[in-house]
Amino acid sequence: MKTLVLINSLILTVCLSAACSFGKNTTANSNTVVNSNIPANSTPASEPEAGGAESQTATAAALVAELYKQHDSKKSPFFQTKNRALVDKYFTKTLADLIWKDATSSSGEVGAIDADPLYNTQDPDIKNFAIGKATVTGLVATVPVTFTNGGRKENLTFELNQVSGKWKIDNIQYGNSENLLKWLKETYPDKPDRAENGEFEGRFKVGDTSCTVKPVKMAFEVKWAKGSGVEVFVFKEGNTFESDEKGGPNRFEFDDENYNTGTFYRADGKTFPIQRVK
Repeated sequence: MKTLVLINSLILTVCLSAACSFGKNTTANSNTVVNSNIPANSTPASEPEAGGAESQTATAAALVAELYKQHDSKKSPFFQTKNRALVDKYFTKTLADLIWKDATSSSGEVGAIDADPLYNTQDPDIKNFAIGKATVTGLVATVPVTFTNGGRKENLTFELNQVSGKWKIDNIQYGNSENLLKWLKETYPDKPDRAENGEFEGRFKVGDTSCTVKPVKMAFEVKWAKGSGVEVFVFKEGNTFESDEKGGPNRFEFDDENYNTGTFYRADGKTFPIQRVK
């Protein structure tokens, strides 16, 4: 009898052990396991997040594709003067400003862009057109475009920047060091808007003295009748030019865009009338 009880006890122990092992394996393979250390709304590391690299690659290439589509359907942002917003839709501010200036200041004449900027030719005969996959690095992307024009293979590269979460085209590279931004800047070099006509230059009477103003690159050299050397001024908003003198800036503030009359504000707080000397 003792032997029979011992055998039954051993059988019960083995069964309980097997049941526990079976339960552990089932739990380990279950999809309903909850780890209290993981937030319920967390995203698995293996799943791409919304707006990730793949999404940014697609949207960068899509912008270039849309530009070509609108351009080919005669709704191009180029060569038109009625819709500035259409230019801003595709290009960064720097490039958009130059494209718009080229269109609006040429008065019907050929401007800096004297060929089709999306095909780099005056006589497009396009075949085998393809937009490649974008390469994204942070807030910068490049999109390759290939096609043949009259049997000649062309390779263009669109350079894009992210502006307020949206891709904008910053330049178009044509190869051989030629690019759209270069064409435009050669015609419209960087300089203050008010200096384009060279109006802030020449001689001015300031109080009981006078000065001679000479535009130099992005600034203006002012040589005073009393004193030696020159003082450098830069264009500010409105009709104002300021120096970077220690102790506070000196400032020319004109009444109009012709820079004929105004007020000179000295760093010590004194003011003097300005009059252009003809």
